[in-house]
Amino acid sequence: MPLRYSYKLLILILCCLLGSTAVMAQVEPDTVRRKRELPTRPTAEPQQQQQPRVTQPQPEVIQPQVVRQGEEAPQALIDRMFWGGSFGLQFGTFTNISLLPVVGYRATETFWLGIGGVYHYRRFRGESMHNYGGRVFAQQQIFDNFLIHGEYEQLSVELPLMNYNTGVYEFSRRFIGLPMAGLGYRQRIGERGAADILLLYNFNDSYASPYSNPVIRAGFSFPFRR
Repeated sequence: MPLRYSYKLLILILCCLLGSTAVMAQVEPDTVRRKRELPTRPTAEPQQQQQPRVTQPQPEVIQPQVVRQGEEAPQALIDRMFWGGSFGLQFGTFTNISLLPVVGYRATETFWLGIGGVYHYRRFRGESMHNYGGRVFAQQQIFDNFLIHGEYEQLSVELPLMNYNTGVYEFSRRFIGLPMAGLGYRQRIGERGAADILLLYNFNDSYASPYSNPVIRAGFSFPFRR
């Protein structure tokens, strides 16, 4: 084929290709080349996931104890305990000096009880004798400052006994029990202290008893902790 015909054929093919491209451009839908429109509505924000609510532990509230009228406020054991004692003097045929230390507990403001020791110094016909032991007691205040007192003593007593063969007193020791009861008067000292005067009757008024009726005592009591 001559060269010039080859150029003509090539130009014809290029024209056909350009024409077909123009036709395709006219029939191609507008959506192919159109830019994607941005949404105009606001997009919904993603919902945040709710965290479980943590309940903080509340501190325990201690309610104050309410004391009703006529009732006593609760107290520690040491606040209800007291110490003290009484003493007694007796002169006559027998000289008798009594010391009675005590430790007690106030069950209520009007009912007291306790334990204690007992020591007696006695003198008879120029001879000295010593008695010792223990006791338990209880007191109930009945009205105003008056009270009822009851106690029991267990003593080891020293007794002068006449030896009729020699005509001389000899001393022997024995154990005796002494129940006593009576009335008393109490004078308050401060909030929990007291001074008592007791008038007691000894129900074992025998020769071995170191007491003669009536038994008169004066005593004091003080709290362990003020």
